[in-house]
Amino acid sequence: MLDYVKIRPLERGELDQLIDAQNLIFSDYVIPLKSTREFFLDFLRSVGGKLENVLIAVEDGAIIGYVNPVIDGREAWIGGVGVVPDKRRRGLGERLMLKAEEFSKRRGADMLFLEVIQGNNRAYEMYRKLGYADNKTYLTAEGRPLHFAGFELRPEKATMSDLLFLHEKAYADSCWQRRKKDSIVHSARSAECYKVDGGFVLVRRVDTSGFVPFLGVLPEKRGKGVGTSLAKFALNRLYELGAFKVTVYNVNDDLATTRLLDKFDFAVTLKQVEMVKKL
Repeated sequence: MLDYVKIRPLERGELDQLIDAQNLIFSDYVIPLKSTREFFLDFLRSVGGKLENVLIAVEDGAIIGYVNPVIDGREAWIGGVGVVPDKRRRGLGERLMLKAEEFSKRRGADMLFLEVIQGNNRAYEMYRKLGYADNKTYLTAEGRPLHFAGFELRPEKATMSDLLFLHEKAYADSCWQRRKKDSIVHSARSAECYKVDGGFVLVRRVDTSGFVPFLGVLPEKRGKGVGTSLAKFALNRLYELGAFKVTVYNVNDDLATTRLLDKFDFAVTLKQVEMVKKL
């Protein structure tokens, strides 16, 4: 019975227990995930979250579920929610979401965003039942680094102030966590950062994999080849760095983006729906 489940803030010293619960929760996820203490804390920093804001569901002394609301002024975002497999279908997921909504509202938020992978129908229907509506769809795609002789525009190294200015304008219509300052600041610390007139790009290599964490073009510069030039430069730079595969995350699902992905033979591997609810 849910009467025996208490939902409360995560306490100091319970992080490892939460990580163990997360690994149970996401063991049968659409994309199985393996969490660690370092991975979770790194994720929190990247979205401006706080460990003390994490809410956990506890039964008989064990963490059986959690929700991670991230607050940013009048907006909030769900940075993860789940219930361990053998405790599902008892309404606990809904209860966790309602607690996250109450928590966010008390801290001044009046809009709550979340993302759900297309194909995760059970979660999607729960969010719809709770009053969340589709906002936008985002793509994750994979391809290979390529060698190019020229890029039309020649990028130069970007400072953090350059990135913050360009990011704010270029990502104003992007998904919640990627349009926030914390996200670009965190990514820039472990990436190479470049700019051109009206755009910017970040590139990063981890082992043999390459990533383009951000590629942004100012609205007034779109449709003028800036994005194509930045993509060529990023793929060439990752080729030089020795990457064998390149991944881009959470890019807009629109005609211009899909044409750019097709141009470089990138395959869409995942779609996510951003949903929003007015609190």
